[in-house]
Amino acid sequence: MPTIEENKRVWNSQYDWSGAGDEWSEPWGGTEKLWQYVIYPRIKMFLPAPTILEIAPGFGRWTQFLRQHCERLIGVDITPKCVESCKSRFADSPHVQIVQNDGRTIPIAADASVDFVFSFDSLVHAEADTLQAYLREIGRVLKPRGAGFLHHSNLGQYRRLLNLSKKFPPIAIKAGEQINIFPKANWRAESVSASWFSSVVQQLGMSPVKQELINWRNRVFLTDCLTTLKWSPGLPKEVLRNRGFMHEAKRVRLSDERRGEPNGNRAN
Repeated sequence: MPTIEENKRVWNSQYDWSGAGDEWSEPWGGTEKLWQYVIYPRIKMFLPAPTILEIAPGFGRWTQFLRQHCERLIGVDITPKCVESCKSRFADSPHVQIVQNDGRTIPIAADASVDFVFSFDSLVHAEADTLQAYLREIGRVLKPRGAGFLHHSNLGQYRRLLNLSKKFPPIAIKAGEQINIFPKANWRAESVSASWFSSVVQQLGMSPVKQELINWRNRVFLTDCLTTLKWSPGLPKEVLRNRGFMHEAKRVRLSDERRGEPNGNRAN
């Protein structure tokens, strides 16, 4: 878990999208701040890009910013509700095209047609079989000098602890999370780790040039990973363990609150 069908059911039928996904940006004081202080600094060297591919855009939380940095933006999402929302939200942007896919393939993109692949705060819910299929497709659609920035799970690094925690009742698991004995899973994929992801990228002839392990909504455990990859094989890899990730979020939010600025959740 979570499987493709579970993801499709949850995000299409069960989740309340009234906040358009901006609720997940609250630790930073809003979506615009998360983009400005966290995402854009990590990808700006790849922008602008003629063609951007976004995987699992949801309600367009990051599409609204990415569309300003390309001539064409294409996206795939398994959830009909998300696809329809994006079509409506970006109807005034003819260079943006979002389609529904099967959760594994990128039929909208031709071979060697994409300059930059992006996904943030979505593929953390994708298990190893799904990610492997997507990485194979990314290798197909990327141009020879193309690059990607993918946010995925690193919960697999803690599988022994997770298996141990499952022997306890829910109240004990929650207590263990609060005192940092067990990681907070946050519905992350248990079969995915940064090292596994890196090995698959390399097997497919690409290079994971940077992996930043982050403690998303955790204090100690680095349950998430931000992987930057390039199409070229054999490039050196940098690994960064960022246990201050959530502290950065708090600093961004508090700095705005001290200045009396409102939380920023939407771009025009």
